[in-house]
Amino acid sequence: MEEHPGGPLADSEVATMFRLLARFAEHDLDQWDNWRLETSYGPVYINVSRALGPGWQDDAFTPVWPLPRFKDASQGDASGG
Repeated sequence: MEEHPGGPLADSEVATMFRLLARFAEHDLDQWDNWRLETSYGPVYINVSRALGPGWQDDAFTPVWPLPRFKDASQGDASGG
């Protein structure tokens, strides 16, 4: 049986995801990790890396850690996008 991930994330869950991802990057990431998530829209590919890929600029990425603008849920969407 296939597990369903559930509905949309609440702002507090997005903040928790970013915090856990920051912990992963700090303690568990060596050079890179490549992940594939199967979704109802098709696969999603995620690359987590300590280096920018060829042709990518730093300003193309939304800073999500630390979370200064996401600490208060009343400040709106924590999706970073």
